[in-house]
Amino acid sequence: MSVYSKMGVNRVVNASFALTRLGGSSLHPDVLKAMEEANRSYSNLWDLMKQAGEIISEGTGAEAAWPTPGAFSALVLSAAACMTGSDTEKMRRLPDSTGMKNEIVIQRANRLYTYDRSMEVAGGRFVFVGDERWGCTPEQLENAITERTAAVHHAITRGLPSGVLSIEETVEIAHDHGVPVILDAAGKTWPLDGLHKFTDAGVDLACYGGKYVGGPNSSGWVQGQRDLIEAVALHSFIGAEAGPREQGGFYRGVGRGYKMDRQEIVGLVVAFQRWLGMDHEAERFQPAWERAHFIDDGIRGLKGLDDARFRYHPASGEGCGYHTLGLELHFDDWSDEEVRALVYRLREEDPEVWVRYWGGNYFIINTLNLLEGDEETIVERFRKVAG
Repeated sequence: MSVYSKMGVNRVVNASFALTRLGGSSLHPDVLKAMEEANRSYSNLWDLMKQAGEIISEGTGAEAAWPTPGAFSALVLSAAACMTGSDTEKMRRLPDSTGMKNEIVIQRANRLYTYDRSMEVAGGRFVFVGDERWGCTPEQLENAITERTAAVHHAITRGLPSGVLSIEETVEIAHDHGVPVILDAAGKTWPLDGLHKFTDAGVDLACYGGKYVGGPNSSGWVQGQRDLIEAVALHSFIGAEAGPREQGGFYRGVGRGYKMDRQEIVGLVVAFQRWLGMDHEAERFQPAWERAHFIDDGIRGLKGLDDARFRYHPASGEGCGYHTLGLELHFDDWSDEEVRALVYRLREEDPEVWVRYWGGNYFIINTLNLLEGDEETIVERFRKVAG
């Protein structure tokens, strides 16, 4: 009996994505080994986190970096750093930011609604500019920046309107007014240039999720300007616990609840180093495409899928999209409700089979996160529900 069965929980075959709700990532044996070794002894977490940040910044070319328990917390700490810097009196007051520079400017058409709320968690106050559909002009962004502006927030999103100002334009305007830019770059770890091109472009604080380099789901980091990273560190849980001066409670930052285990920090660093050094084509993409072809051969022609159009993702049948590759099934003559019903029937047994689905009349069987033998389970499940 599996550990999940003992707890009365189904296992999931993850043909969806590196979803937080499914646990994010599967840790490589090298990562697990390093975490197990870290578990056998203790370390001074301030020193461990500082050194982890140095390793990450060396790998990305950023001035500095700091590990965090996920990208959301990195965004919270970044907003706090931009509002207070290292001013301990201001740090103590957050999330009450009354009287401080606390406005975060954001383009209305450049929002990740669940995640940009991180700016407000720290005490920031949004100033929205532009139009949800048509984007934002440089003049609109510039006019929104005042003496109360703490930062400009930008996010990497899917399907942005053409009118959204680019990262480069945003940085230029913000820096002309002496204002830092905070970027939600959570999953931009592949291609590898996503790990450095934003800070190369002048982004002051870029936030990433550790699951997107094969690290623990509850890990991440922020990289960027050294002075702001130093403020992030003081706001972090270990800054509040002791900080560089070994004075517990002196830095009463807003991030005390964003705790990380020593094992997670070590796991993040080992995963990050593996990510930079691995042959992604041989280790990740080729096996995933082999699984995609196996699934295609096994389900194409099933009676219940007669109306489906099959295509690969990416359409070329090689490489990788945004942490996604595999098989798309389009149901042009089905209602959204009928497609949703099929998606949920795949989840009805143990193990549950989850595909990549946003609603609408298609889904993707993403084979990038499958474990050994999962492709056979997927074929069997489709034959049962669509055969």
